Amino acid sequence: MVVSIGLVYSIYDSTELAIQKMIDASQRMINEQLNNPTVNEHFKLQIKTLQNAPRDPDKLERLLKIKRRQKEESVRIEDTQKLVTEIEMLKVVLYLVCRNRRKQ
Repeated sequence: MVVSIGLVYSIYDSTELAIQKMIDASQRMINEQLNNPTVNEHFKLQIKTLQNAPRDPDKLERLLKIKRRQKEESVRIEDTQKLVTEIEMLKVVLYLVCRNRRKQ
């Protein structure tokens, strides 16, 4: 089964609107993956990370540094996978925050 979630966000969206669209897309994927707990946990972690990520670039950079270090030190594959998901979402938020600051 192929699922299309469409364009997640526009380059013209504000940071918060872009993040909300990504959360909505992840929620749609959870709703469509009812019988796959592993995939659902991945999307739930994406949502949680997007919701809780700081919106300050300096705080995001520090958090990314911590998460990267934790990933390097992790032993269990489950921990590494979780950290990779968090890092990817934090990088997206950092991009969005910095993108909007460059426009100002």
